[in-house]
Amino acid sequence: MNSELKDKIYKLPPHLITFLKSQPEIEGLKRNKNLLNDGTVTYGQLKRILHDLKKMNKLIDTKKYNYYGGDEMLNWGLNFLNAERGQVKNSKEATKIANDIGGLSGERQNPTLKKHTKNTLSPKISVNDIIKPNSEKYSNASMFSAKSFKLNEEIKRMKKLMR
Repeated sequence: MNSELKDKIYKLPPHLITFLKSQPEIEGLKRNKNLLNDGTVTYGQLKRILHDLKKMNKLIDTKKYNYYGGDEMLNWGLNFLNAERGQVKNSKEATKIANDIGGLSGERQNPTLKKHTKNTLSPKISVNDIIKPNSEKYSNASMFSAKSFKLNEEIKRMKKLMR
């Protein structure tokens, strides 16, 4: 779900911008300045702001809490992100239902699954072939040679099959 939302930029609502402008400046913190200059926030920034607001004690750090947007930012951000995530989930579900109704389940890929490829170039070494590094019998050099020995055996076996 993050992959669909990570590059999005959201415009801050006017009431939130006026609230941020009314807060006194705190030395060393630039987050408020950046939000006010752009009037926008990215998905990653919003997630980070919400995380900070949730973890911050608003009774002790009231100035800092309000400087980050306070309860208004927290409520707007949580509701907004839940709505965005819900839209992504609903579009995936709708695509899945449409595929099922149309009988296209074998022709189209499941929208909730991520595309991936297998690495066919790496040698297949079983767990039993790997020597434990804490073993007194083998050093790190022999550990490498055991792997390369197994790889050479695999290559020889493939060459025999190809003849």
